[in-house]
Amino acid sequence: MARILGLDLGSYAVKAVVLEGSMRSLAVRGVASVSRAGGDAAESLRSAVRQVLSRESVPVDQVAVALPGPALATHLLSLPFVDVKRIEATIPFELEGQLPFDLTEAVFDYQLAAVRDKKSDLLVGVVRKDELRALLGALASVDVDPRVVTHPGIAYGALLLQAPTLFTPGTEPIAILDVGHERTTLAVGQVGVGLEFARTFSGGGQELTRALASEFEVPLEDAAKWKDEHAALGSHINGPDSERAAGAFIRGLQPVLRELRQSLKSYAARSRRGVAQLYLCGGTGQLPGLDEQLGQDLGIPAQVLRLGPDASGPRASAPEALQAYALALGAQASGPKAQRFNLRRGEFAFKGHFDYLRERVGRLALFAASLIALLVASGFVHNSLLAGRERKVDAALCDITSRVLGQCQKDFNVALSMLKGKESPAAAIPKLSALALLTEFTSRMPADAPVTFDQLDITLDRIAMRIETDSPKTIDKITSGLKTYRCFKEVREGKVEKSKDGQKVSLRLDIEVECPEESRPPAG
Repeated sequence: MARILGLDLGSYAVKAVVLEGSMRSLAVRGVASVSRAGGDAAESLRSAVRQVLSRESVPVDQVAVALPGPALATHLLSLPFVDVKRIEATIPFELEGQLPFDLTEAVFDYQLAAVRDKKSDLLVGVVRKDELRALLGALASVDVDPRVVTHPGIAYGALLLQAPTLFTPGTEPIAILDVGHERTTLAVGQVGVGLEFARTFSGGGQELTRALASEFEVPLEDAAKWKDEHAALGSHINGPDSERAAGAFIRGLQPVLRELRQSLKSYAARSRRGVAQLYLCGGTGQLPGLDEQLGQDLGIPAQVLRLGPDASGPRASAPEALQAYALALGAQASGPKAQRFNLRRGEFAFKGHFDYLRERVGRLALFAASLIALLVASGFVHNSLLAGRERKVDAALCDITSRVLGQCQKDFNVALSMLKGKESPAAAIPKLSALALLTEFTSRMPADAPVTFDQLDITLDRIAMRIETDSPKTIDKITSGLKTYRCFKEVREGKVEKSKDGQKVSLRLDIEVECPEESRPPAG
């Protein structure tokens, strides 16, 4: 069974989900979350990842991550064709004029969002090589080499295709909103169809903490602690302090709301459809009443999205684990459900495939040896059966040739030549019958003229009859057609007579039958 680790490298906490898959089922084997300490960002990331891995002691076969932070730029491109080769050749030219830096300094990939009227809508993610290199280096220092580094918004497409039970059934587009500490991710698509729009922008729980600290004039650390323990919005507000804090939270949400409104309007303009339901996840997505508040502000029903009943652990249903779950789910997918987007390309291409294979070389060698043994055994059985059947055929041929030719012959070609020879008993068997001659005669009658015949006399060497038709021209057609058959050696016409009313002509035909012998190859 393959085990895949999805790692959400959040700026506030690192979340992990271990997904175990077999040919028929998938199951969540572990969920963990570790808060990141302050100080150096790279060191806090390494420390949190190290702690998460120590908690999830189950060995994994591959790791998938999304690029953390707001460094990844997302571009929406529409191209007037659907051919993959043309798309890949065109994207660099389209991006070059949109980037504030040289394209050679960047890594990019794309995901097909929609195809309409032979046009392609693409989601293109771009990041500087230095930032991707730094991330891979930090992960390598804790022995993590991710096979997949993807776009945080595109990662949620795996939920739409492979986890439809997480959502309320429907055919309208839905939006997944991951509100993190420093970054908010929006993914829009249709359940069972796939992702159509994705975007990542700055803003999230950190802005709420700052607004709270400003409102109560307290340090950020105290504001963050109070927010984690007492924060609420909407109908969950309880008490004057909570109401005052809610006002600060609403002010802090305004930048996120502006970006959300613009993104949803952009999607609606492109697809000509609006979002019918909003699902919240991420660390800040757990804030009580946030779904209610966003639903009012955006005019879209909203609810918290949870991992589901198949997970294990005390935090199994927590919404902050959704991105890690989506990453693991997308990494194991294949075929139409597999996501294309992966920044591990070019100089950053994943090189762990051989390590993965080396660990399993013993099992593969055993499988190969078993397969070879089965093939050899199958060959022996097959040859034995064929040899037995060949002996039976030889015996039957010997019996036939002994009775007909007076001698045993096991070579089929020799026996056939002897049976066809002039001195053989088969030579006396006529090659044609009266029925065959009549069939050849009638098949050569013209289909566009009335022909009747009587006084028919057919033997193996002669056909005689009287025919009646509409004109002498038809008689010429009849005789010309009869002469095309190789066994009608000669066609002789009798006297042509007209009927009393002058509408018909009749005559007697006499056909000599003799088939030329088939040409034989020279002896020797």
